[in-house]
Amino acid sequence: MENNTTQTPQGKGMGVAGFVISLIALLLWIIISGIAIAAAAVGGGMGLAMFWLILSIAGTALSVLGMMKLGKTGGKKGLAITGMILGIIATILSITTIMGVSKMKEAVGDKGKELLENLSDTAKLRESMMNAIEQMTTTTEGETH
Repeated sequence: MENNTTQTPQGKGMGVAGFVISLIALLLWIIISGIAIAAAAVGGGMGLAMFWLILSIAGTALSVLGMMKLGKTGGKKGLAITGMILGIIATILSITTIMGVSKMKEAVGDKGKELLENLSDTAKLRESMMNAIEQMTTTTEGETH
């Protein structure tokens, strides 16, 4: 009777999850940072940038935890190490995004909200002008017939 005492590696799922989250955080960072800076330019908050920082930290943490478990149980740590590196890069980029968004908010101040209100007023002005033109054409058509 043979006693099989080989231990299966644990933490692989955590390492893979950390890798996937870190990869997504890094790949979509450019889009998210652009949206966050544009939102700050029109007076928005920093919620998206903060969420992306938390996502990047979560990917890094999962990768580190997976790597530690895999190290104890003798598993392969390649994806976990890659996830940790990508997560650190995504975290640094997210921090720079938050700094950029805060500088944008300081530079723009209330001008962004005023710009957005002016755009809204311009749309209302255009709508009222179109209504006036439509009324004039219907009145003119009624007089010629």
